[in-house]
Order: sequence, then C-alpha cells, then structure tokens
Amino acid sequence: MGGIALDENNNEITTRERQILEWIQQDPMISQNDLADLAGISRSGVAVHISNLMKKGYLRGKGYIFPPQNHVTVIGGVNMDTYGVGVEPFTAKTSNSGHIYHSIGGLGRNISLNLRKLGIFNYFISVYGDDADGEQFKVDATNHDMDITYSKQLMNEKTSSYIYLNQPDGERFIGLDDMEINDRLTPELLEARSEVIRHSRAVIVDTNLPEDTIQWVVTHFDGPVLAKAVSLAKVGRLQSSLSSLNTLVINGIEAPVLVETVPGDKESALRCAQELVDTGVENVFLYVDNIGTVYANRQQHIFLPQPDIHQKNTNGAGGAAIAALVLAAVNGLDFKQTAQLAAAAAYITSESPDSVNEAMSTDLIQKKIESLF
Repeated sequence: MGGIALDENNNEITTRERQILEWIQQDPMISQNDLADLAGISRSGVAVHISNLMKKGYLRGKGYIFPPQNHVTVIGGVNMDTYGVGVEPFTAKTSNSGHIYHSIGGLGRNISLNLRKLGIFNYFISVYGDDADGEQFKVDATNHDMDITYSKQLMNEKTSSYIYLNQPDGERFIGLDDMEINDRLTPELLEARSEVIRHSRAVIVDTNLPEDTIQWVVTHFDGPVLAKAVSLAKVGRLQSSLSSLNTLVINGIEAPVLVETVPGDKESALRCAQELVDTGVENVFLYVDNIGTVYANRQQHIFLPQPDIHQKNTNGAGGAAIAALVLAAVNGLDFKQTAQLAAAAAYITSESPDSVNEAMSTDLIQKKIESLF
C-alpha cells in the first residue's frame, strides 16, 4: 500500500483510510468497534475516517454501500489444487507413474480469472481461510489483477482443497474435495454484499454454493444468472433454481443428475440438452468428453463435434466456457458464434495442464475458432 492514492476526482485518500476501506470491502457490515480493534485506534477515530471516506465518494449509505460499477459478479469456490497426470492408464491398488502439480484453483476462481483474461471486469465473492493456502490465494489474485475485495477471509479456517487424478488423455479418473468452508457462503454473507450483486450486468454461480444460497441469488438478482455445475454430489443443488437460470453449463457426467438421458453420442447429447432446456433453463451449454458440445435453447440448437486435439487437463474447461458465454453476450454475438466461442475457450483450456490456460485471450479464442470451425 502506498502513502496516498488519488481517485478520479483527485480526492486524496490516506494510508489509514485505504486500510479501513479494504477491511470494509471484505465485510461491508463490519462494526466500527471491530474496525477500531483491527486498526488499533479508537472508535471515534474510525468514525472520522469513515466520514472522510464518505465525503470523498468512496462510501455511501448505511452498511458502507459502494457506488456501483459496470461489472459481472462471480460467486463460488477457491481451492488449493493438487493433481496428478498418469503416464499410462491407471491401475488400481498400486503405484502409478505420472506427474504431480500444485496450483490455485476452484471453479469460481477459475471463472473469474478467465473473465479477467478476456477483458471483463468482475468481482469475485468467495470465502477462504487464514492459512498458507489462503495467503497464497491473495497473492495469486493480486498477480492476476483479480478483484477479491468482496471475498471474505475467515479466521481459524482452512482454505478449500481438491485432489484429483487425470488419465493421460486429460480425462478425470477420480477426485477428492475438502470444501466444508464453502458452507459459509451463506445468504447472510451475500446480503451484506447485495449492492454490488444487485448492480451487476450478470451473476455467475457454481454449485460449491449451498442450495439456499443459489436460491437467494436467483430471487434477489433481476438480471441474467449463469450457473456452472460442479461434481455429481453438488449438481442437485441447482434443481430448485433451474427455471430461473439464464444459462447452465454442465458436462455429460453431471447432466443425468438433473434429467433422464445419459449423453453418449451426438443424438443422446442433443436429447439431453433439450431435456435440460425443458426444465426451464433459457440456454444450455453441454460438453461431453470425446463426443463434442451442444448449445441449445427453445428455438434452436447446434452440435459441435470434438476436434482431434491433445487434451492435457479437462478440469477447467467448463469454467472457460461460461466466461466465454459472458463475453459473447457482452459483444452481442449470434447463436452460432456464441457456441463456437464457448467451445473454443473450453478446448484451449483442456490443452493446458492448468485449470486456467495462462495464454487465454480473445485473440487466441478467435484463432482457435478459425482453426476448428
């Protein structure tokens, strides 16, 4: 933090005011007594700083509500990922040769980062611990220019973690998650951030959120809500909110939790997508390993067969796809262009060992579209 920063109206903000502002951004309903304890100053001193911040336009109204910006809001999970990729197909009950990686991941985090790489400003709302993984997440977010000021770091809590193994072709073999902290992504936490959510151009959620939190989002936000399914155990959390979703992104393994058809070829993938649309979802992007992708709504659909590419890690493909769908909406692309954009983003991600391809960009997606379609 520097000594003095200037806002666009040249209203000076001091180091102490910046510090208090950051604490308020992490918890908009924090009390002045708690701020005083954090800052090591008196409550009356905090009140003076808050008054100055309000006069300068940084804060306004009860609950320290911030002036809205033109933004997308992503609400979801952040993890410390540990994953292995086998050299040969896995054999159970014995050691298998391969390569092991460690990285910051989490579906919500991956979506937020993909949006930033595609030039779309967004606030990422999540919870994370005060452990080493949580501190690493903050550093990683800063390095990637992600805005996590509406996320909340929880004291004496462990950051979510995920361990998984991929076959040599990038397909998931098995995963194990330790994500109880995500239960703290409650409606009450979002209520304290309702202003930033309400003024979003779109809100993206993942199924790391508890079901009642997803319901809170679709009932309290009037704009388009997009959802990304994650894991068989959590997909059902969308069931009660499907008819309120603008867009659902889901893979072929998760989809049968919500509908009857198991997608295994082009025809069944199209049928599965249509069944999802029949639940009330406006738009569905379904991606099926080794088959292809379907983009569908009540009026039309398009099937894009999977191209002959070398996939290294399919984890993260759906996160890239949903970010690309937002990009397509922002730019007013037509139905076919939207489908191609999302599919290309997914394939770009699957060709990287990471859950977010560091090279992701609008230019790279356009080149991928030209080479594939």
